[in-house]
Amino acid sequence: MVLSEALPTAQEYIALRDAMGWGRLDEATARRTLDAAAYTVCLRDGEAGGGGRLAGLARVMGDGTLYFFLADLIVAPEARGGGHGETLMRAVVDYFDRAAQPNATITLVAMPGREAFYERFGFRRTPDGPFGHGMRYAGDAKAPPLNRP
Repeated sequence: MVLSEALPTAQEYIALRDAMGWGRLDEATARRTLDAAAYTVCLRDGEAGGGGRLAGLARVMGDGTLYFFLADLIVAPEARGGGHGETLMRAVVDYFDRAAQPNATITLVAMPGREAFYERFGFRRTPDGPFGHGMRYAGDAKAPPLNRP
């Protein structure tokens, strides 16, 4: 397996998400989200520089300086069990160490039961510091109107 910071194709990303059961994306959406990442690292089977099938990827969203969110850490089902998730996470943590300024906010939302994996790389469950409980936008409530002069 070889690490590469070259973006996968939209079709490769769609296929990897499909293999995980994460829902299908159209090609335009896949391309847009891939292009918007602050950092992407791919794991490919094959030799360096030779391409190869996409076996996994990690994507970090954010501004590349102060705010980072690990959006994807995916290892194809057939490639699991070989330490490939650890390889991808080491590349991500190296990126954080290079890019993040002091006191940057670096977050992720772990799948249930996977928290211990991320703790091995320095992540801590919240609330245990300044963040409080994680939240997600559901879009099912009316926002209060803006008070404009």
